[in-house]
Amino acid sequence: MPVEVCLEMYAEKSVVLPSFSGYVSRGLLLHILRGVDPCLAGDLHRADVPKPYSVTPLRFKSAKKTERGYVVDASFPVRVWFRFLREDLANKFLKYFYSHESVLIYDAVFNVASLSVKNKGYEDLWKSVKEPVEAFRLYFRTPTYLSTLGTNYHYLFPDHVRIFSGLMRLWNLFSNFRRFSKEEFLEYKDWLLRNVGVSQHKLRTCLVFMGKKKASGFVGWATYEFGDLDSGWNRVTQVLARFAEYSNVGGNRTGGFGVTKHKTKPQDGSENDER
Repeated sequence: MPVEVCLEMYAEKSVVLPSFSGYVSRGLLLHILRGVDPCLAGDLHRADVPKPYSVTPLRFKSAKKTERGYVVDASFPVRVWFRFLREDLANKFLKYFYSHESVLIYDAVFNVASLSVKNKGYEDLWKSVKEPVEAFRLYFRTPTYLSTLGTNYHYLFPDHVRIFSGLMRLWNLFSNFRRFSKEEFLEYKDWLLRNVGVSQHKLRTCLVFMGKKKASGFVGWATYEFGDLDSGWNRVTQVLARFAEYSNVGGNRTGGFGVTKHKTKPQDGSENDER
């Protein structure tokens, strides 16, 4: 069952956070899980293995900007969202707070003010889609990039085949409800290529730094239009778009990249960014 946990906390003292803090959120998540199950935290830190979680960057009010980043205004809350693709992992995460009322980020103590939990089973996600649609929109709230085999350069456009076939792979790895065979996967990729397209988009690219590393990604939105309303793959694509709100999309999704929001296409054709 996909589970989202929102952690709201207050810093006990001023602390500087980087302009992009997704990797700080991931470090916090692994630190919390290490306190509950050290072996599990080690497994989740392994490279090149799809992970059953995603995170968002920390959201906070800045008191001022410095060369090292932004100073957190300690009078306002800091929020972060952790998404788990397995319920058992979410339960272990929450177990930490049975005996802890604060967390440590760098050398600063953050007191936990609240925890909110939202979950939706894989079967519920599947059944939430009732009808085919002509189009929907995905908002890319944090930098997003798609990996390309054979090159170190990333693909900086929300290509429908790459995004939704990647989401189907993740679904197959972690879903406890409906999974797709290899033949179905290939059929779906072919259907995406022939029957789906990006009809509108408003995107920009940006460069973010993660310590000494850096990566480019796109943010904004894209509208996906369907030429086939009769196929069951139309509904599957809607399910995967909703699943993406828990999994994130693209590369480094466990480090705060690829945070998305699914919306039905605005009826007025508005091209304004979501606020």
